[in-house]
Amino acid sequence: MTGMNGSPAVARDLGREVLASPMARLSSEYRRRFSSFDDSDIDSKDIVPSEAVLPKEQGVSEILKRRLADVYLISRLAWTLYGYLFLGLSWWVQLLRLIMFASFLMPGFSQMIFFYYFSPRVIRSVPYGVESRNVLDIYLPRRRWRRQGQCPVVIYVTGGAWIIGYKAWGALFARRLSQRGILVFCIDYRNFPQGKIVDMVQDCNHGISWAMNNCYLYGGDPSSIHIIGQSAGVHLTQLSLISQARRHVDGGTYPCSIPSWNPEKVVGYIGVSGAYNVVSLADHLHRRGLYKNLFSTLMSGPDGMPALEEFSPTFLYKDMPEDVVRMIPPMTLFHGTADKSVPVENAIEFSEAVKGVGCACKLHLYHGKSHTQPIVEDPMRGGRDKLMDDVLSVIRNEDCFNQQFPMVPNVLIKAATLVCPF
Repeated sequence: MTGMNGSPAVARDLGREVLASPMARLSSEYRRRFSSFDDSDIDSKDIVPSEAVLPKEQGVSEILKRRLADVYLISRLAWTLYGYLFLGLSWWVQLLRLIMFASFLMPGFSQMIFFYYFSPRVIRSVPYGVESRNVLDIYLPRRRWRRQGQCPVVIYVTGGAWIIGYKAWGALFARRLSQRGILVFCIDYRNFPQGKIVDMVQDCNHGISWAMNNCYLYGGDPSSIHIIGQSAGVHLTQLSLISQARRHVDGGTYPCSIPSWNPEKVVGYIGVSGAYNVVSLADHLHRRGLYKNLFSTLMSGPDGMPALEEFSPTFLYKDMPEDVVRMIPPMTLFHGTADKSVPVENAIEFSEAVKGVGCACKLHLYHGKSHTQPIVEDPMRGGRDKLMDDVLSVIRNEDCFNQQFPMVPNVLIKAATLVCPF
């Protein structure tokens, strides 16, 4: 069975290694300062489910060799990307704004970095495939939730404009879901120029299939699986979902349906600030620094030709056969009306197309919110996290209301909002 590697005794030993992390050794005074990192939730008996698998420990030479290979790969890809992006003024302006945005929110990001690397509830870089970046992070629910039985499962695919996506971008969102009893799998995937759109979707298929088949090993409920995408992650997971539905109906093999997984196992789909119509986005993104020559190459099919309409979920739902429609799970979409990266009209058009063929779809608009505010700035501000409450309400099928402690001073969040490139 995929995901099995060794006996329960080995897994228990790995759990003890997790307990030996620096977080577990911090003094009580220092730990109180970082109480939001959930270290008080540690229990040696259920840090990791008895059959869960952690990455194998590597020697120093193996780690060094892998790091050098990563440096070479990143350098080569960065040079390729330079030829597409860095010759235009718009990209430099957006890059400067991104650096300022991250700098203002660094107090919050530093807390998340600490949590990501030292929390015993995070299992990082578990391989799900053989390609580069075919790894995922697992966020275990708090102990009190795991004691109640199997937990709902979320398979989460982050955004990043198909170029700078990374699994750790989902740490804040995944952490808050796991604090509230949700088992989260955050999938990494190849970005451009390492891969094009079909490669990215196939990576997502591998990750989704792995999480579905192995979630029970980590205390997840296989009958309660939701897929959540954010920004470009919405685009990728929608292409995956549509292709899988078509494949299960007509038996055909589509480039975006490899490998196969059963969409009927997904009880709900959630899209946050998603990109649905890349045809209409092409000109908009070009003006914002994601130039057409790059975008057309990124959205090319197996034949190397640009195929923006074929890779636009909005168009794929139009005239969708009824038997394929029945394979699509209910959808809930969240989008800010002040989104500068993906205009809200993109989500409205998609919602109308989906409902037009009979799919269940609800679109919630966050008035005055940007591309990142619902998922980055608002959670760091403290108080009520509206997106988190809305997402939990969908997953648990009941009204949810949660209060958050602030992670960043409000003045810095306002400054970050002003310079936000998204």
